[in-house]
Amino acid sequence: MTINKIKVKETTSIDSYSFEGKLEEIIEMLQDWKNEGEWEGIEIDYYEEGNNYQLYKHREETDKEYDKRMKQLEKEKAEKVKAKERKLQQLKKDLASLSDTDRKHLGL
Repeated sequence: MTINKIKVKETTSIDSYSFEGKLEEIIEMLQDWKNEGEWEGIEIDYYEEGNNYQLYKHREETDKEYDKRMKQLEKEKAEKVKAKERKLQQLKKDLASLSDTDRKHLGL
């Protein structure tokens, strides 16, 4: 069986004051972040109160994350099957409660 792991986006918040100062210092800090955590980029969430800066990178999900995702998918699949079964039972009840005239109109 082939395991298809997905890429997970990982983030960490950084202080907006990190971008104040001399360009050489800011570039050096960015290079340090890139080297230390293999960070790929920076995202900014804009709010009325201010901005939130986050470093981000993508990595393959861990075995634990994969197992959790698979269990969730199985749970969702089982819930869909149960929902379909409930709908089928309701349709059967509705069909059983139809009058002969209604059945005739439906072609049953």
